[in-house]
Amino acid sequence: MQDSVSLYVHVPFCTAKCDYCDFFSVPCMKGIDDGYIDALLAEAAYYSSFYSSLKPVSGWKTIYIGGGTPSLLSPSQLERLLQGLKHLFPSTDPLEITVEMNPETLCRKHLDVMTGLGVDRLSLGIQSFNEKALRNVNRHCDVKTCMKALDLVKTVWKRDLNLDVIAGLGGISAREFEESLYGILNWEPQHVSLYTLTVEEDTPLAKRIESGEEWNPDDADRQWMNGRAILNEKGYVQYEVSNFAKPGHESIHNMTYWKQDDYIGIGAGATGSIYDFSASGGFRYTNTRDIKQYCGFWTGNSITGEAIPREKELLPLEIEEFEYIMMGLRTLAGINSLDYKKRFSGLKWNGDLSARLGVDDGLWHDYVKRGMAKTSGNDYSLTEKGLLFLNPFLTTL
Repeated sequence: MQDSVSLYVHVPFCTAKCDYCDFFSVPCMKGIDDGYIDALLAEAAYYSSFYSSLKPVSGWKTIYIGGGTPSLLSPSQLERLLQGLKHLFPSTDPLEITVEMNPETLCRKHLDVMTGLGVDRLSLGIQSFNEKALRNVNRHCDVKTCMKALDLVKTVWKRDLNLDVIAGLGGISAREFEESLYGILNWEPQHVSLYTLTVEEDTPLAKRIESGEEWNPDDADRQWMNGRAILNEKGYVQYEVSNFAKPGHESIHNMTYWKQDDYIGIGAGATGSIYDFSASGGFRYTNTRDIKQYCGFWTGNSITGEAIPREKELLPLEIEEFEYIMMGLRTLAGINSLDYKKRFSGLKWNGDLSARLGVDDGLWHDYVKRGMAKTSGNDYSLTEKGLLFLNPFLTTL
C-alpha cells in the first residue's frame, strides 16, 4: 500500500537479560510506568503528522510491538496503547498487528485484549524445549513455563502464532536440538523464526567465551541446517533467511524491512527509516536509550523547542541501493529488475540490475553456475543453498 506506513513500537523492559542478548532493554521488576505509554502515544502522534507532511498517508500499514518484553505491559496498558495507535488513523485498519510476548509474563487477559483489538499475530519467545540449553544462556524461563503458556495460547488464541527458536544455545547435542524443535512444532505454529545464535560483543556470553568457555559456531550452524530440514519436512516454507511460514502466513511487517519500505520506530532505542530514491536520499534515526530523557521530552517536561532526542543519519542513494540488494536477497522472492530501475536509475549502473550483479560473466553468473542463484524473468534470487552464502556474496559485490 503506497498510502500507509509501518510502525514499530519498542518496549525496552525485561525481567532479566539473557546472556546472548544485545538488544536494548533495561531491568523491570515492578511494572512499566504509565508515563512510558504516554510518551509512546505522543511520539506516534507526532510521526503520524510528520510523515503525512512528507508523503500521502492514510493509515498504519502494519503495527509491530516488540522488545524487550511487551508482555510486561499490564493488559490495561496494552489496551490503551493499541487503542491510541489505532485512533491516530481511525478510518483505516492495519493489514497486520503483531505483539511479542514471553511465556513467563503472558496471561489470559493479554490475549483477550489482543483479540478484542484486532491483533493478528502473537510472537512467543520459546527458544528451546531443552532445559540445559536454556540454562546455558541464563534464559529466565524454563520448559514447564513455556508449555504452560502454549497450553493457554492453544486454548484461547485463534489467530496466527509465531514461535522463536535458537540453534546453537550450547550444552546440547544435535539430536537434543532436533528433539526440542520437534517438540515445539507439535504446537502447530503458523510461523517459526529459526535463528543461529550469534555471539555479540560485550554480552555476558561473549565474555564467557573470551574467558575460555567452549562454544563452536560450526555446531550452531549444523543445528540450524538440521532445523531447516525439519521445518521443510513439516511444510514450512523458508521465505527469508531466518523465517519460515506455512503458505499465506508470512509476516507482512517484516517484509517492510526486506522490501525497503518506510517504517516509523517509536520508543526508547527504536529505529525508523524514511527512504527517498532521488539524488538527495533518505534518512534513518535511532531514539535515545535514556528512558527518562525519552519520556521527559515526549510528555512535555523538556525545554520548549528542544530537538528530538535521537541520532539521525542521512542515507545517500548509494547506501540505499546496497541495502536494497542486501535486504532483498535475504528473501525467497529476491529482487526485481524493474523495481531496481525505478529506484536507482540515477546511479552509475543506470538502473541496470543485470550489470550491477554481473549476470553475464560476473558474480551472479558464477553463483548461477554453482546452483546458488537463479533468474526468472525480472526476478533475481538466491537458492536455498545460496542463502547460506549471502554474506560472502555481498562482500564480493
